Amino acid sequence: MSKPILSKRKADAISNGIFLIALGILFYTNSWWPGILLAIWATLATRQFLTGRRYDLAISSVILISLFLLIFFQLDWTVIVPVLFTLGGIYIIFREYFYSEAPVGEDRTEAVKHNLEDAIEEENE
Repeated sequence: MSKPILSKRKADAISNGIFLIALGILFYTNSWWPGILLAIWATLATRQFLTGRRYDLAISSVILISLFLLIFFQLDWTVIVPVLFTLGGIYIIFREYFYSEAPVGEDRTEAVKHNLEDAIEEENE
């Protein structure tokens, strides 16, 4: 994972602003479908770029832009959509398996909880 450009809070605020701008454009043009896919993509892409999640940015961009192009050009869905979702699912599994920090965080949470319980028991004695 690359270094984040902005904090998560600032990235969320900027991406929410982009989503509102995209919604305004959709209201103005009255082209909700497949335009909403581009609005969602712009929001996710901005947030992922600003928080340094480059691989997530690449995968979500491929999936959402491909879905937009499929709908916009009225292409056949029978092969491409299952492939896109399968690739997305494989990516999520590998990302969580190789880059997940959750077990360490969960272990710390359990250790802190155990230490607090011990401290409360000692205080009550």
